[in-house]
Amino acid sequence: MGFFSILSNLFSTPQPSFEEQFETFKNLGFILNKGVDISDINHWKGGLKEFETLPYHLIYQTLGSTLERKPFTPLTNKCWNFDTEAIEDHGAYIDIMKNISRITNGELIFENITDFIEIEEETAWVSFTCNGDNYKWDLEVDNDWVDGELFVKVQDLTYKYKTKGKFTFFNTGGQDFVLGYETPEDLDIIRKTTGLEIVWLSSKGQIN
Repeated sequence: MGFFSILSNLFSTPQPSFEEQFETFKNLGFILNKGVDISDINHWKGGLKEFETLPYHLIYQTLGSTLERKPFTPLTNKCWNFDTEAIEDHGAYIDIMKNISRITNGELIFENITDFIEIEEETAWVSFTCNGDNYKWDLEVDNDWVDGELFVKVQDLTYKYKTKGKFTFFNTGGQDFVLGYETPEDLDIIRKTTGLEIVWLSSKGQIN
């Protein structure tokens, strides 16, 4: 082994194990939902080693997903990993609004949600009630891609209703992203603890 290889081994920082990463997120409040087991997180082809290749990134992304078996329960209610190519038929935006509400810890509750989606007619909208206010948002149609403006509009509601938390955005590098919901203090702790570049959701351009 060469001199520089020895130095590299001496000063290189070992990647945190899957167990260490999971414990970190657990301490940050990422609690598994009822019926979810830690083994449900480890569903990648490369096994636990994949979590060490992308420390904190992959486990954060995975914690935002759902069980790969019935009843397809979300792993946690702290974040949501969303694939932006998800608009195929009526009900798609209803599911989106339900998931957005789910991760807000009860701060934004959407009721009476209905939607309309006709890809060929290039028409889509979603309507709902929040805090006694009625909303109907017309949405842009781009084949089966989500209209990212929806998430910006929902972020605007956090300012309108002065919620403690705000929506966050994490770029996975793919066509999905992780939507989170944190207070400024909690986001600062998560970023410092994990090193993840989680930012405030602020524009449609982040998503589309």
